[in-house]
Amino acid sequence: MKKGRLIYNLINLIVLALSVGLFVYTYVLSDKLSHILDSTFLPLVILSVLLVHTVKAIRLYLALYGLDMKRSACMKLYCKVTPVSVLLPWKLGEFFRMYCCGSELNSLSKGVVIILLDRFFDTMALVCMIMLMCLFLGGTLPVIVYGFLIFLILVFLIYLAFPGIYEVWKKYLLSSKATENKILSLKFLDALNRIYREVKGVLKGRGSLLYILSMLAWGAEIGSLYLIHASDADPSGVISAYLSAAMGIGTSDDLQRFVIFTILLLICAYALLKLFESAFAKRSKE
Repeated sequence: MKKGRLIYNLINLIVLALSVGLFVYTYVLSDKLSHILDSTFLPLVILSVLLVHTVKAIRLYLALYGLDMKRSACMKLYCKVTPVSVLLPWKLGEFFRMYCCGSELNSLSKGVVIILLDRFFDTMALVCMIMLMCLFLGGTLPVIVYGFLIFLILVFLIYLAFPGIYEVWKKYLLSSKATENKILSLKFLDALNRIYREVKGVLKGRGSLLYILSMLAWGAEIGSLYLIHASDADPSGVISAYLSAAMGIGTSDDLQRFVIFTILLLICAYALLKLFESAFAKRSKE
């Protein structure tokens, strides 16, 4: 157990050190930081970051509700992994989130399921926001939105169809002559069924709430962006660029500003949580 915790802490140290180095290289050692922070709306940006990540932290806590993780541990986990997730390119930070969540739950499969569901609802809410933007403010949907939409529909259909597929293939494999390949197929099928049950357990009674929280988070983020650019000639163009950048298409100073304050504020929140935890532990010993 101690060895496992040592490896966990070592991986955390390496990933966090790489993330700090990337942040310094990307923002501090270049002119980006001063350029991005040159805005008269920084208080609104900070308020937006606080509101959005409060909602997203509640969403993660709701997804983890009923599992063996305390509320304080959940909040610390969110504050630690989210800056890495928004900083590392190509969504590599999501693997770190899965690993940390799985380690805290003592089940990597549960960690993977929780984070995948978190990303699923976040992506679904983002796609809905972009579609609503195009509907009310005009414009055309980026091609990648169609790709995400098809992906979301396929995942939903697979989820609905899996119980029937599982029963059919399990009955077939159990009724046929046992071979090494069929035994391996049964094990693989059972592993998929365990994942399905974990997904179903999280979604049961909470799926709609997770989606609503995702929509609230994106609504707060887009709402603050609209207030900042309400006086612009084309605020919808700025918002479209922001949403496209959030999906990995192009860049947006507004998104980078949001990312910077996300990193800084969540690091401060994590440090405060650790201080409160240490103070509480010290008081309990006295």
